[in-house]
Amino acid sequence: MSTICIDGQDSLPAQTMLVVPNRLDLAAAQELEKLLGGTNRVAWLVDATQMPGEEMMSHLRNNRAAGIVFHPEQKTQEILVPLIQDMQNRGRHVILLPGPALQAPASLTDVPGSLLTLLDGSPLHTLPVYVGMYQTNLQTPLCSAAPYDILHLSICRPLRAGAHMGARIQAIWMSAQAEQLGRHPLVSGANLPRLLADSLMQHPESCLLDGVDDSTLPYGDILAAALMLRESLSSQTTNGRLGIILPPGKLLTIAFVACQLAGIAPVFIGTHCTAAQLENLSAQAGITRFITEERYVSKEKNFEWPPSRDLLFLEKKLAELGSARLKLWRAGMRINMLRKLLDGAKLPTPRPDDTAAIICTAGTESGPLAVPLTHRMLVAGVLSLQSRIRLEAGDSCLCSMPPHSAAGLLHNLLLPLLIGARPVTYPTPTAGRRLCTLIRQYGTRLVTMHPEQLPALLRNAPAGCFAAVTHFFTYGAKLPPALAETAWQKHHLQLLESYGTAEVLPAATANLPAQNLVAAEGNPAITLPTHRPGTVGLPLPGVAIRITGMYRSDPARDAFSPGLIWLKGPGVTSCYVAIANGDTPRMQGQWFCTGDVGMMSPDGMLTILGRRDRFTQVENDLVPHEQLEERIHRIYNINPAAEPARKLAIVSIPGRSGGEELVLLSTLHKVVTASDYLTLRYGITNMRLPGTWAPRHILPVPGIPLLPDGQLDYRRCRDGACQLLRVPARS
Repeated sequence: MSTICIDGQDSLPAQTMLVVPNRLDLAAAQELEKLLGGTNRVAWLVDATQMPGEEMMSHLRNNRAAGIVFHPEQKTQEILVPLIQDMQNRGRHVILLPGPALQAPASLTDVPGSLLTLLDGSPLHTLPVYVGMYQTNLQTPLCSAAPYDILHLSICRPLRAGAHMGARIQAIWMSAQAEQLGRHPLVSGANLPRLLADSLMQHPESCLLDGVDDSTLPYGDILAAALMLRESLSSQTTNGRLGIILPPGKLLTIAFVACQLAGIAPVFIGTHCTAAQLENLSAQAGITRFITEERYVSKEKNFEWPPSRDLLFLEKKLAELGSARLKLWRAGMRINMLRKLLDGAKLPTPRPDDTAAIICTAGTESGPLAVPLTHRMLVAGVLSLQSRIRLEAGDSCLCSMPPHSAAGLLHNLLLPLLIGARPVTYPTPTAGRRLCTLIRQYGTRLVTMHPEQLPALLRNAPAGCFAAVTHFFTYGAKLPPALAETAWQKHHLQLLESYGTAEVLPAATANLPAQNLVAAEGNPAITLPTHRPGTVGLPLPGVAIRITGMYRSDPARDAFSPGLIWLKGPGVTSCYVAIANGDTPRMQGQWFCTGDVGMMSPDGMLTILGRRDRFTQVENDLVPHEQLEERIHRIYNINPAAEPARKLAIVSIPGRSGGEELVLLSTLHKVVTASDYLTLRYGITNMRLPGTWAPRHILPVPGIPLLPDGQLDYRRCRDGACQLLRVPARS
């Protein structure tokens, strides 16, 4: 018997309206019908190309329900609006009744975007309704059809007739889904230590596969080592936080679980940090002790490690605790004493909004900032991701991304542990040949990588290497189209570009494999898109997206035009460590400003155009730097993916007579002549672009400054250009 939750009844209108639910099955339709006054107060609007299932149609026939069935040739306002208004004049609410569609798992809606945009500018006032379907387990937490444990109806605020009705309905649905996911029992009562302990106990024979030596570590042993280690770790901290500087592998997994079972929030730090950044992050998080491995310290010689007195070598600590005691713990688990041992261990009982872990931003605009990840955020992130990819217990996933990134922490560490999957770990994400061997040898289903790591992987991949891979996500930077094309042509591998930041778990959006479609019931004739080259895909469940003007937080005038991207949801952070919310203008209420510019299509696909500071207003044109760089690469016949180092960058500097001026930083030029400017200008205008896109200055430079993660260090580039041109830099 499913639990039915209904909220927003105070939004039910007195006047008759067009009611637009995101989806309806029979149970949801019956509840909605009751709320609106019963059979005699409603009429059903059905698209003949997307008919409801037989169960629903049988219910409508048996109840002699009033309705309108419209056909493709009637999908115009001139025909459809009068039919709806006629029913409303008879005192009936008209409910859109979408049938099943082939679509991504746990999709936002069954309603095609083309049908929503049909309402744009119509005289119809609309009542959006969001219908959420949930299971209370980690395997399929969000679903699109029965069976489910919870049916949640949110009656949203009515929308007055007007422009961009489809986009407004879509935005309200996303917000309602985010609110509902936050109320999911696993999220509202998020307790990561208990979830981890229960999962490791339920899957004691599942194994972590260490790609360095092909050894295995059963989950039961991970739990035993973590329980044994937690008291020792607790004695190393006074504020409940410890730094972790470890690559993916056995020790990282044990350290993470031990910290959770001890009530310690691990602070994940990558070896790409400079000494100044490490000092700054340590001060922000208040940490003085760091968990690592002696062999890793010896390997990462370019990293300025903290003093030895501040390092806790995990392999030595485990040896000190003794193998005999560890064997005793293992034996206890194998004779069904694990539950008793866990009860005696007195696991911490954190509040959902307590900090469970800390990761750091990339620092593209300022220095890296410490982001607190709460238990609520981490559990919501796992539920969101698992609802889409449906990883099964025992499935293998490649885990080579470091945990100081959101994708590394969620995809490679937390998700496998909570699902009972088999993580295949390797500490070097650029070791293409070895990673190919692991992917093929262990039949990994899930792979997540930074685009910069892909060339080495694709170059070393033998035939059939990716046969078992169902989801290959790219994360952290734009996916070059040439790489995606190479992967498909040579290996029939579909690379799935995703989009996220350190502040959003597990990501904001992702493309999904075209073959990974599910239908609610019946034989649907409508297919909703899951993947589109050039976009970063659909929002993940529980992530709401708002597009605003470039320099304001109110929604953009044109719903589908470029604007600033804001995010909201239970997996989105609301603050930074040691920084008051009033000092972070990127956070306004529940909304987080990404600093990225993008646009959404009517069917929900998000396209990223670049960072806000990588756009320049020149006269009446808004020039996107990244697109201009792509055009200049073409002018000089350069393939960036094949180059070992970045050749050029566009920056914006204050103009001497006001406004902004475009500057090209180039390693291609030694001496700049007038012909170089003509080449650029004619090359740009020959591509049918405005002449205002042509850079005002070309500056020869020995190299293009990059951040440790490979992204453009825009601040250094801009400040260097200002210095060379003797222009005061703006803060």
